[in-house]
Amino acid sequence: MSSLHKKSLIATAAIFCCRFTGLLREIVYTRLFGATGALDAYLTAFRIPNMLRDMFAEGALSQSFTSVMSKVEQQTNPEKAWRLANRVWSQLTSLMICLVAIGVMLAGAFMQALYPERANVELTAPPLELPEDSLADEYEFSATFQGMGEDADGVKVARFTTSEPCGAISFDKPCIRLKLVEELKPGDHVQLCTTSRGGTLQLERRNFMGLATDLCRIMWPYILLASISALCMGALNVFGIFGIPNLASAAFNLTTIIFGAAIGYIIDPHYGPQALYGFAIAVVLGGVAQILVQVPKLRKLGWRMEWNIGLSLRGGLHFVDPYSKKVWCLMVPGMIAAGITQTNIFINTSFALYLEPGSVTALSCGFHLWQLPVALFGVAVGMVVLPTVSRMTLTSGKHEITEHLAKALRFMALFAVPSAVFLSVWGVQIASVFFQGGRFGSEASMLTGSVLACYSLGLLGYAGMKVLQPIFLALEKPWAPAMLALVACAISIGLNYMFVMVLGMPAQYLALTTSVVTTVNFLFYFFYLRKLLGGMSCGILIPGVLRICAAGLVLALVCLAARLLFFGDFTEWNFFLRLGAMAAGGIIGAAVYAAACHLFRVPEIIEFTHYLRHRRGE
Repeated sequence: MSSLHKKSLIATAAIFCCRFTGLLREIVYTRLFGATGALDAYLTAFRIPNMLRDMFAEGALSQSFTSVMSKVEQQTNPEKAWRLANRVWSQLTSLMICLVAIGVMLAGAFMQALYPERANVELTAPPLELPEDSLADEYEFSATFQGMGEDADGVKVARFTTSEPCGAISFDKPCIRLKLVEELKPGDHVQLCTTSRGGTLQLERRNFMGLATDLCRIMWPYILLASISALCMGALNVFGIFGIPNLASAAFNLTTIIFGAAIGYIIDPHYGPQALYGFAIAVVLGGVAQILVQVPKLRKLGWRMEWNIGLSLRGGLHFVDPYSKKVWCLMVPGMIAAGITQTNIFINTSFALYLEPGSVTALSCGFHLWQLPVALFGVAVGMVVLPTVSRMTLTSGKHEITEHLAKALRFMALFAVPSAVFLSVWGVQIASVFFQGGRFGSEASMLTGSVLACYSLGLLGYAGMKVLQPIFLALEKPWAPAMLALVACAISIGLNYMFVMVLGMPAQYLALTTSVVTTVNFLFYFFYLRKLLGGMSCGILIPGVLRICAAGLVLALVCLAARLLFFGDFTEWNFFLRLGAMAAGGIIGAAVYAAACHLFRVPEIIEFTHYLRHRRGE
């Protein structure tokens, strides 16, 4: 078994702990709060600092720092590499403190820009005393639109009348999304309801923009802590340590779950919307835990954290150290490139706020399930490849680099293809096992599963992009993927606007947009690197990937047959039956895929078989 495979599997195991605990965090959210407007507000508030963390800290910063520090350590000595780390750390902390202060001040403006404009509802109806056992939250009635107006405070009001008696239902300043009534004409008949089920207009109990603003302000310091953690991760990766940095992310997730649930319970034992303040505080505490996990290993390797800003004001502001300057020069375009998918997810969130309540939650849950295999294999392989290729640019030729990349992509595809099959064919079943329960019902599972199936269409491209994107930093050619990121962002906005605003399509189409954009990105990366390196060792890559896809097709047929024959009413089963069925299906599916790979002579499977035989011979 090659060094690439061994290190990738170590990183994969650590990332699995990180992503699995992240999935547990999402499960806790959905079980406690359901697919509601309140949880949508929390996820929207967290999206901004989390997006900056992915595209800036754990994306561009970590990768550019790892690339430069690897070369410094290779060309000079570890002492100069640690001196570089201290300078970048000092510069980073100064910048992040300013960014956090700006973010806290502008949180209200951010949320106001994201949330759709709303109008209050004025309903005229005859009174009726409903029975005590009546479920008012499920009451629906026909109403006639009377027109738009304004109240004494200048707030827009949509006026409706109904002949149906519903006066016993208490509406506490009900509001609707303004876009839903802008095209109505006076006299039009509509269906009003107090739940997210049915009706052409959704009545909302409150506007959660204020809650989202407060939560966003609380969580902004997390970007500072996450940036420092990313720097620690990059330093450890330089010395071939991939497990601890990803276990640090698992520490963040567990801290968020434990302290969030505890503080939320203190605030509201019933876990109403106010309990989300506890989870916002826990996000910051999790950022602290993420750093503390990595510090002991860093000290053992020789890092003594010292303040060294590495900037001079003589003759204008400039860098004292050319290596720290190179880190930031690589980071700026790398930040744009690494943030393609996160920016797309952020755009999806803003558009999802115009859809039915729970759409943001469905997109978030589906995205976390989608990211699990991507992180396990795409991110893990990319993490291992970056320092290796950075050193190879100093000592090896282009042919050796392309062979290394071809094997890395093939190894990634071995796991990404079956993951895409499972998530696309069994999307609803997987979402039901992980999330259904508590306030998260079967309808939410259906929506999340269909979103996940659309995400899975771009899984192979996204994982491949995670492998190739850092290579541009190793080659010090970061601007090409950065320019593509701007094009991809424009494509994402255009498609989302068409799907949501023009065609009125549901959340699944937002996930489909993400798949399209990530696949286009991967293809561009592949062909541009092929041009830069004079090839991509396609004789090694293509035959192996085709064999893997053939095995994936066999798996898809088996999974589809199982879904049609056995999983018809899956969401109505109890939890343990659902869990057992998915576990059995996963084991059988994995066995079928492994057998198909062996039958089609997939190189990695043949190599692993020879490795096991050799070990037994010893």
